[in-house]
Amino acid sequence: MKKLFSILFAFVFISLAVVPAFASQNCCCGHTPLVVVGGMNNYPLVRDEGTKNETQVWPPVIDYKKVASAAFLGLSDAALSLNRNKFADRIIPLANSLFEPAACDANGNSKYNITTKTFPLSMENYPEIVASGYKSEEGIVHTACDKLGADHVYYFNYDWRLDPMELAKALNNMIETVKAQTRHNKVDIAVCSLGGSTALAYLQEFGCGDIESCVFLSSAFSGSLAASEIFTGHVTVDKTALKQYLRINVNLKNNMDCVLDTFVDVLDETGSLGIIVMLANKFIGSLQERVFKEVLIDNLCTMPGMWSLVREDAYEQAKDTLLDKTKYAGLIKKIDSFHYNVRQKRKEIITDAMRKGMTVYFCSHYNDAMIPLYPSAVVQSDGLIETVCTSAGAVCAPLGSTLPKGYVQKNTCCGKNHLSADGIIDASTCMFPEQTWFFNNVAHVGCPYGSEYSEFVFWLLSSQTQQTVWSNPLYPQFMTSEDRGATIHPLI
Repeated sequence: MKKLFSILFAFVFISLAVVPAFASQNCCCGHTPLVVVGGMNNYPLVRDEGTKNETQVWPPVIDYKKVASAAFLGLSDAALSLNRNKFADRIIPLANSLFEPAACDANGNSKYNITTKTFPLSMENYPEIVASGYKSEEGIVHTACDKLGADHVYYFNYDWRLDPMELAKALNNMIETVKAQTRHNKVDIAVCSLGGSTALAYLQEFGCGDIESCVFLSSAFSGSLAASEIFTGHVTVDKTALKQYLRINVNLKNNMDCVLDTFVDVLDETGSLGIIVMLANKFIGSLQERVFKEVLIDNLCTMPGMWSLVREDAYEQAKDTLLDKTKYAGLIKKIDSFHYNVRQKRKEIITDAMRKGMTVYFCSHYNDAMIPLYPSAVVQSDGLIETVCTSAGAVCAPLGSTLPKGYVQKNTCCGKNHLSADGIIDASTCMFPEQTWFFNNVAHVGCPYGSEYSEFVFWLLSSQTQQTVWSNPLYPQFMTSEDRGATIHPLI
C-alpha cells in the first residue's frame, strides 16, 4: 500500500511540475499571429541569384528603345511588303527573349534556377521591409506590425508561376513555423490577389484547423476573366473599354488628361475611333495564331500559376486550344489537380471551413479599368482582377454605367437588400453574399498603411465570431473612398 501511495504521489508531483512547463509554451499576448499571403509580382523573380550570371527574369527587364526600334522596323517591313508577318518576324524573337527566361517546362516545373525573396522568419527580422511598406501586401504587414508586434507578423512570398498545390505545402510549413515560434495554436491569414489560389489549395490539402480567420483581399478566388478569355483565344480591343481605360489610367500633367479625353471623344463621335479599333483588331487577328504558337504557349502557358486563374467555363476549352495532351501531359496533370479538386470545390471548401469555426471574409473593389485587350475588359474591376471574380459572382454594371432602371436583385431569398446605392453592384448573387464587402475607388488589394481600410480589415481579423455585412453599421456591405482607402465611409 505504501508503495502504491508513493507511486501515486510521484505521479501527481510530476504532473503538477509538467503542467506549468507546458503552459509556459503558450503565448498569452491576446493577439493571433498573422500570415500575409502575397500575390503576383510583389518581388522580382531572379535567375541564378548570387552568381555572376544573376538576372531578373520577371517582371522582364524591357529595353524600350529596342522594343520601339523592332516595332518601327517591323511596321515598315509590313507596310513595304504588304505582309503583316514581317512585323511578327521582328517582334516575336524579342518577345521570346523577354519571356522565355521565366518559362516552365512541359511538366510545369521551372526551366531554370529561379528564386524570389522570401521571409522565413517573423517581420521583426526584416525591419527595412516593414518600414518601407505603405500599400497593398506591404501596407498590411506594416500596419500589422504596429497592431500585433513584428514578432507576430509573417509574410508568405513565393514563386507565383508554380503549382498552387505545391505552394500550399510551403504555406503549411510556414504556418507550422509561425505556431512554433509564436507559441500560438492558430494563425490568421490575409490572402491577397493570386494568393487566393494558394490559400484555397492549402485549405483543401491541410484543412482549416490551424486558421482562426481568413480575409480574401482582391483575391483570385474565382479566377480571372482576362486569363480565361486570353487563354481561349479571345484577344480583341473593345472601343468602350479602351475609352474607359484611357479616362481612368492616363494621368497627364497640366490637365492634359482632360484634353486627351476630349480628343478621344471627338474621335469616337466622328467614327474615327471605331475605324482605328477595327483596324487594330484586324491586325491582332492576323498575327494571333503565330503569337500563341511561338510565344504564349511555351513561355506563359507552361506556368501552373497562370492556369489557376482560368475559370470553370473556360478551362477545358483553353486546354484544348493551347496544350497538346502528349507533350504537356505532366503540366496537365498538375493543373487538372488544382482545377478539379480546388477551383471547382471552392464553395464546398469554404463552407466546410466556416462550419468548423474559421471566420471568412471577402473584400472586392470596383470602378477601375482593365487593359482593353479582351472582350470582358468593359466590366467593373480593381484594375487587375474583375469584380465579378474577386466577389465570387456579383452582378455588376459595365464600367461607367449602372444597372438597368427598375433592376431587382437576383437573389431575394435572404430578404435583405444587396444592391449598392450607386446602382452598380448586385451582391445577392455572390457565392457568400453575407461575407462579401465592396469598395468603390480602392486600388487592388488596398490596405494603405495606417488607413481606415486597414482598420476595417483588422476588425475582421480580430473578430472572435463570424461577422456579416450587417454586423457593424460603420462597415456596411458597400463603402467608398476618395483617397484610395486612406479613409472610407458607407456608400449612400
